Amino acid sequence: MAFITINKAHFFHNLDILCAKAGGKAKLMAVLKDNAYGHDLRLMAELASEYGLIRAAVKNIEEAESIADLFEEVLVLVDHPTSRKLSSFISLAAHSLEALQALPTGTSIHLSLDTGMHRNGIKEEQIEEALALIHAKKLQLKGVFTHFRGADELSSEFFWQRANFERGKKRIKALEAHYGLPHVAFHCCNSAGLLRTHSLGDDDYARPGIAMYGYTTLNPFIATYNLKPVLSLWAEKLSTRVLKKGERVGYGSVYEAHEDEIISTYDIGYGDGFFRFDGFKPVKMADGSFTKGRMSMDSFCLGGDAQNVCMFDDANPLAEQFNTISYEIITKLYPALKHVII
Repeated sequence: MAFITINKAHFFHNLDILCAKAGGKAKLMAVLKDNAYGHDLRLMAELASEYGLIRAAVKNIEEAESIADLFEEVLVLVDHPTSRKLSSFISLAAHSLEALQALPTGTSIHLSLDTGMHRNGIKEEQIEEALALIHAKKLQLKGVFTHFRGADELSSEFFWQRANFERGKKRIKALEAHYGLPHVAFHCCNSAGLLRTHSLGDDDYARPGIAMYGYTTLNPFIATYNLKPVLSLWAEKLSTRVLKKGERVGYGSVYEAHEDEIISTYDIGYGDGFFRFDGFKPVKMADGSFTKGRMSMDSFCLGGDAQNVCMFDDANPLAEQFNTISYEIITKLYPALKHVII
């Protein structure tokens, strides 16, 4: 059957780079959302914990509960407020005053600040109102954070947003005593933010995501790093036949053999999260071979008769072929595919 390999050495190599930038293992919160960017949530959480990371961030409560035993804290970034009783190791991101009002008393939270992305978070002028709500509802404020909209781009926006965050931090710290707040952890740097910065300043940690898995969209004029892709996708042969000259293969009959050739069918299709290619523009595999014909829901064809074929071990070339980004290539993969650590 088709399978995914996870290269542990590459993962640890990437974490070494990120820890060196951040200032140590305690300075990273591993972003494992969306099934660890398609790499398998539980598997990658176990590897991150083995490496020595103590914090993680995920998409929803279900993801958090599945790995809460591995970390000192798991931050839920997206899920809506809930009345369910959560583990003391789980915190929720609060992105608005309405979210604060809806949260059950005593919930552990990280407050989101809008520093310019304008997607989520409270505005700077709402900080005091938010802290008053947190105090009144006895919410446990464990952290305050923001998210950058263009940290990977060759522009000054990263520095503008970071300055906005620093101003918000200063305002919150000035009100800590008044509202009896404990130590609050501050964090803002995503992968690109961490890789382009010289120092986290007095931030408590960074939240790298895509860089852990071996990719960065950071403009190379800013900096380059030897990150190594962690995931490879492999397909297994289902059958082999000789395609006679003039015969066509697959839906739409878009590929015609110009001479007798050996062709094999492999067990990956768009139902497994790979892009549906139409057969008019062949897709290049990791070994340099090209697809023949149109992709089906559960299979595709290649020339030759290899038992297994690596569809990709680096998402970047595929992303270029499909006019997208590496994130989409890896996060679309079917979660039930077998994952093997190498």
